Amino acid sequence: MNLKMFAASTLLSLGLAWSNASQAAGFQAKTMRDTLSAREVERGLVLGKGWVEFALGADVKLADGSWDADGNPVDWENTTWLYTTERIALRYGIARRGEMYWMMRAHHTQLTNDELGTDISYTGIGDPHFGYKWEAFRSLAPVRSWIVFIDYKAPMGNEAPGNYIGGPTTWSSVITTTGTPDITVGTRAKGQYGPLALEAGVARKVRMSGITQYAIETTYSQFQGRVKPGNEIIVDAILMVQAGPVAISGGAVMTQRDAFKVGNTTTGFFPGSELEAIEGTDGVAVDGNFGATFNVTRGFDVVAGMSVPLQGEDLDFFPLEDVHPTRGTTYSGTLEFRY
Repeated sequence: MNLKMFAASTLLSLGLAWSNASQAAGFQAKTMRDTLSAREVERGLVLGKGWVEFALGADVKLADGSWDADGNPVDWENTTWLYTTERIALRYGIARRGEMYWMMRAHHTQLTNDELGTDISYTGIGDPHFGYKWEAFRSLAPVRSWIVFIDYKAPMGNEAPGNYIGGPTTWSSVITTTGTPDITVGTRAKGQYGPLALEAGVARKVRMSGITQYAIETTYSQFQGRVKPGNEIIVDAILMVQAGPVAISGGAVMTQRDAFKVGNTTTGFFPGSELEAIEGTDGVAVDGNFGATFNVTRGFDVVAGMSVPLQGEDLDFFPLEDVHPTRGTTYSGTLEFRY
């Protein structure tokens, strides 16, 4: 009898202990998460398993110039172009070496010319991005991280310049998308050397063709044509130094663009196979990037950045910033929350 009472009391005690632990687990830190340093210089390129990051950010550029056909800077007279991007991003460490991410964008734009009395503005949704990163190699103390990634851009922004009531050149709205999807595949690596970290990457962006509302075919009096923005090769490098809770970074990014193609849709499996390249729409752009990350806590960062154009291309497709960016410094700010 005593043995039965002892066994019953033992099972009851274990059950109560398990119940209390289960109730408390929802209010405690998740123990299944990977480690995450409180300092930016010590973090890998993939968010650790079990971590979720939510980010709110904005990019603001007030351009007052462009580039000519020879790549020389040109200042505009009485004209300014305001281009802003508002961002909501989500990252999730779905596996120990895998991260899924999603980003939604919106844009506010304004074109003004005091001499001509021009004042055109537009606010609307932009193109979302989502993708996956896989960490092929990682080591800690010091950090070594090497990843490969794939990114998809869906065309959701405004691609209609107007209703053509006043003719094909009537412009009553601002285009915020190429109207075509992009697929980017690339690789990045990061190495830590004490308080310093060096990060570099290379990517290939393949831009698919599509029928858009801003491509007007005048030969056959059609309002829509097929376009294919030029594919891109993107190479960048960043040097970072950690000074207490602040990580200061500087680097450059180079973009090699192929020519923009336009024409009519053809029959068969490849409707854009006979599009004609527009001469002079390819080229190279170089930007200098500078930033600072304030590591307030392990779960909260404040990021500030600045991008300065150093070399660019002629604005053959203004205002498509994804094809030929205007010349102007872009200021960025982001709040990052992690759990």
